[in-house]
Amino acid sequence: MEFCNPVNGQGLVEDTLFLCGTTTASYPLTDITRNINQAYHNVTREIWDCSDTWQYDDSNNTDIPKVLTTLTGGTHQYAVPTTAQKIERIEIKDINGNWTKLEQINYNDIGVAIPEYFETDGLPVYYDLIGNYINLYPGPAAAYVTTASGMAVYVDRNVTLFTTASTTAVPGFSPQFHRLLSLGAALDFEKDTNHRNLLLMEKTQLTKGLENFYSSRSVEGRTEISPSNKKYHRQYE
Repeated sequence: MEFCNPVNGQGLVEDTLFLCGTTTASYPLTDITRNINQAYHNVTREIWDCSDTWQYDDSNNTDIPKVLTTLTGGTHQYAVPTTAQKIERIEIKDINGNWTKLEQINYNDIGVAIPEYFETDGLPVYYDLIGNYINLYPGPAAAYVTTASGMAVYVDRNVTLFTTASTTAVPGFSPQFHRLLSLGAALDFEKDTNHRNLLLMEKTQLTKGLENFYSSRSVEGRTEISPSNKKYHRQYE
């Protein structure tokens, strides 16, 4: 569903106004846009919470959610990419151009002073996340790593939000659930209790469908149910 399509009335903005039984005179476009974007954030969180082995990413993106960072010899601390909402994994390219996956650790588990941990620079093996920073252990040494775009950070990134000028832009998740955005924006506006309950009921049902869909998209990765070891009477005959 497009964000706004006043010609045929099929956009999210038009659907929000329809659900509320109002017009932009009472529910301005700036308010609808803000509330649709907030609903968009909520839907994205729901998807992340229930996603299976098929990692979700906004379908409006034209590349995979990987950020390449240039390494500096002797520098063990790097800023988390600004697009990252979650970090899925980190890899380092060695001097021969081969990629190695780093193991995440927690600095609370390090039994020595942090500056003394892997004091000699080399090929990073571990990483730790502290605030907005990625700490590498050991710090990279130019003799062991490829410095140019030598760190790959795989992330869950934010969606592309709408503006009041958006028209044909569409949400970056499965289209059969797009109405969750207009329902969310309608609930932010609606004050009548009975009408709110009806909107909330529809939104709850659609959210369940969204969760079921995104928790089982990867058919090959589904869990198989095996018979238990429970013995039945014929086993004793």
